[in-house]
Amino acid sequence: MIADEDSTLESNSAVSLGLIVTELLTNAIKYAFPVAKADARVRISFEQHADDWKLSVADNGVGMGSTATPPNPGGLGTAIVAALIKQLGARLTEQSTATGVTVSIERSTFVSSPRKAA
Repeated sequence: MIADEDSTLESNSAVSLGLIVTELLTNAIKYAFPVAKADARVRISFEQHADDWKLSVADNGVGMGSTATPPNPGGLGTAIVAALIKQLGARLTEQSTATGVTVSIERSTFVSSPRKAA
């Protein structure tokens, strides 16, 4: 975990992130390793700077394009995670390769102001 020493989260945000981590970890264990793998790994990381943060859950499993049964795209866990992400004002990104999946949820409070071309 990487965080500024003075960074904090409100308790409701921390609970929401905990529920998200639980669901993503469960999915990684359930789908990333359809067969036993001696070097199976799931890495959870959280970075925070002021009010901006990023949560990532990554595995070294088979990836989403495998023959493993994918999670139900309309399942309860997916709906809960989507609702929590919306509640947190965050966005989700997924990266999948043959060597694993990384799911990241990021909240950024930085707002860019449009500039006129010179």
